Amino acid sequence: MEHDMRQTAVEPEESLEQMMQEGAEARRKQLYRHKLPEERTLTAMLTAMTKAELDDIRFNLNVTGVSSLKKAELAERLCPAITSFAERWMMSLLEEEYDLFRDFAANGGQSESLSDEDDRLDYLRGLGFLSCGKSGEKLVWYMPEEVLAVFGQMDTQGFHDRVLLNTEVARFAAGILYACGYLNYEQLFERVVSYLEAERAQALSFMDFVGIMLNASCWKNTVVALPQGVKYYTLIDEDALEDEQLRRSDLDFAALTRAEAWAAGADSYTPDTPACRALIQFFMQEHGCDVMKAADITGEIIILLQNGGTMQEAVEYLEDLRLMQDEDKAEAILAPLAALNNATRLWQLKGHTPEELMAMTGEGRVIPFNQVHKAKVGRNGPCPCGSGKKYKNCCLRKDEQ
Repeated sequence: MEHDMRQTAVEPEESLEQMMQEGAEARRKQLYRHKLPEERTLTAMLTAMTKAELDDIRFNLNVTGVSSLKKAELAERLCPAITSFAERWMMSLLEEEYDLFRDFAANGGQSESLSDEDDRLDYLRGLGFLSCGKSGEKLVWYMPEEVLAVFGQMDTQGFHDRVLLNTEVARFAAGILYACGYLNYEQLFERVVSYLEAERAQALSFMDFVGIMLNASCWKNTVVALPQGVKYYTLIDEDALEDEQLRRSDLDFAALTRAEAWAAGADSYTPDTPACRALIQFFMQEHGCDVMKAADITGEIIILLQNGGTMQEAVEYLEDLRLMQDEDKAEAILAPLAALNNATRLWQLKGHTPEELMAMTGEGRVIPFNQVHKAKVGRNGPCPCGSGKKYKNCCLRKDEQ
């Protein structure tokens, strides 16, 4: 990729943090402006919302021919649309969502324990399943009686089994996409089904699968559903990746074991490989990072590499973090950094690591880290080629490649 991959890892932190704080504050003000209605009906909930909020629900539920209606008329039209959509949508429920609905049902349709910072609730609010209002100084979330009734009618043992299947499907999909980056719906469906027990695989239709992916994309932070397929959330350019994957038509996608796909589908996944552990240990021992900080830095480097970044860009990222100022440490990090590159499942290699691809085909860009480790030339020392330039400004990048 031609653009600087360090943009994935290095942002202007102050301005980004400020924007996030401003957005969170604006959202909080919006939530707290409503009063808790006396009734917990759909009509009462929709009447308490603004016209713009009703338009969001109308758009999300694809209710057409009502854009010119006044607020009261629009609210009346949305009530049956919400209950009808709920009957279909609940077939894609994930276990966390199911537990949330059960909690509302057990507490009279309301909750004071949900955080006003959980923006996943905006997703359910945008479907007309949930809203909130002030009761004194507290923010109370509530679920309309009609939505609770739909859930109550569906909540059988068989329905809960379906929820568990949906959750299993979503996690396997996330694990596959961690390795491959992007797949169209047919490709992803075929791979997910291969990990399911035969009876569970037969119970899952392709359209069911698409519904699960659409829901998971809105509720979880690991996958992003697109018109033609699904990508892992850290992938920057799915079009460029798909083109590269098509160019490698003679190379099959990496075959993950069931255990590998399941592990990689966890939220905030960090590979438990020797190379990954070694780099985390390096940051802890040589730079005094705590384990979370060391894992975060390693994770950012993996994201950079998966998006097509080079070793040189990884080094420049570490320079931006001021982790390459000591020459001895800067030289010592090259070996574990090269080892991480060689052992990382790269999206442009269809989920293969450079080591695997080299062993399979003799192709790939494996960095001989044993040679890097033995090198005596510092990054800021004179280049051994005799050019008179510093090594980092001359042959370092070529040697890494």
